[in-house]
Amino acid sequence: MATPQDINWIVSKDGRRRVRVVKSSVGTLFYFEEETYWFDDDEYVHYYWSPSYISGLYDSAEAARQAAHTELPWLRDEDSN
Repeated sequence: MATPQDINWIVSKDGRRRVRVVKSSVGTLFYFEEETYWFDDDEYVHYYWSPSYISGLYDSAEAARQAAHTELPWLRDEDSN
């Protein structure tokens, strides 16, 4: 069985959000948004990526990418600047 494959990454200008367009093992495409979370434990500063939105399914990577630009406010704002 095929494994999911990253097709495209879009990273916010501030580096705190990103979108990954993924092709599933059955060939459908979707995107998901991730946000970084930072914390300090007095010895180290840590961060991790956490999923914050998962889209529906699309027939093409371009359709998934366009939907992300339409549906995610921060990506729309960056497009307009």
